[in-house]
Amino acid sequence: MRQPWNEFNSKMPWRMELGCYALNKLACGGLVFGLIWMYCYLAEEITGLPSTIAGNSGELTAQLWAYGFALPAALAADALHNFLPWLRKPEQLSLYFAAGFSIFLLLGTVMSPAGAGISWSNGIAGAAITLLYYGGRHWLNREYELQIILAFLLPLLLWPIGLQ
Repeated sequence: MRQPWNEFNSKMPWRMELGCYALNKLACGGLVFGLIWMYCYLAEEITGLPSTIAGNSGELTAQLWAYGFALPAALAADALHNFLPWLRKPEQLSLYFAAGFSIFLLLGTVMSPAGAGISWSNGIAGAAITLLYYGGRHWLNREYELQIILAFLLPLLLWPIGLQ
């Protein structure tokens, strides 16, 4: 028997269910993007130096971290979770942690400057960021107004400013 993603309304058509899932992932991406952007902005204001994310020398932008690395990690963890529906909450958290850690470690190492080596801080930051996607799946489940703001309005307002 197929389990609906939206536990609130089990009679929701699958197209609406898929749309709610996509809106939730975009909202989580907007939340992550906003938090990373805020971290970079505050770090730059406090230190007066251009900020970096996890020691990457500024090559990886907040947009790339939120939508290029964290979103695929969360989608991969969601896919694995759907194939393993019997997982309890601690096991789900470890699944998201492992997916975020491995994808950020792999992509962060590939995209880092030559000779930089493996950046374990990228993996740790990626695990924490991917756990935000896991939390957003539950925190933002029925908050459609907030999801629309986080998914569309926040990124549109912050993206043109262009902080790294």
